[in-house]
Amino acid sequence: MLVAAGAGDRLGADRPKAFVALGARVLLAESLERLDGSPWIDAIVVAVPEGWEEAAIVLAEELVTSKVAAVVTGGASRAHSVCAGLEEVPDEALVVLVHDAARPLVDDGVIERVLAPLAQGYDGVVPGLPVADTVKRVERGVVVETVDRDSLVTVQTPQAFPAHVLRAAYAGPLTDASDCASLVEARGGRIRVVDGDPRLLKVTTPADLALVASWL
Repeated sequence: MLVAAGAGDRLGADRPKAFVALGARVLLAESLERLDGSPWIDAIVVAVPEGWEEAAIVLAEELVTSKVAAVVTGGASRAHSVCAGLEEVPDEALVVLVHDAARPLVDDGVIERVLAPLAQGYDGVVPGLPVADTVKRVERGVVVETVDRDSLVTVQTPQAFPAHVLRAAYAGPLTDASDCASLVEARGGRIRVVDGDPRLLKVTTPADLALVASWL
């Protein structure tokens, strides 16, 4: 599943984040083409903002993608967008991989890393990077604690889950969880962390967009 329904307000663009220019084409095109070409992916469901469904379908046709099974209207939050996408995932699917289009430079290496541990019985697998900076907890502008960073990681996508586990996590009340793993964790699921990729930068600001474009 490719989640591309974010507004991207901090980019200051006149269109949703997934449809801003990244180099010579739109941001969504990069991750869509990469997932479509991956041997680890069988089918793709794309969630986009309301009113941009046709644009996503046209993009998929222009890229000559072969695995886009559905384009759905995303929701008010990421969790609602994933929920909408899950409705289009076939009942017989065993594994669901969820990726944010805002991280366009996904490759087969990280996809393989998040899929492999599912065979060991984990309820989900996420890519993560160690925290390099000192982390402090602050209240009202005052430091109240310096947090031990040795046990901290920043989490990326794609994230992989057994299909039945992810469906169960999204069957209950949806929270403002920033990723799928949070909802699985809330139900007691075991989440494995594997090596992430520094190039899987999440595009949030114009500076992020420019940096990712320089890596293409």
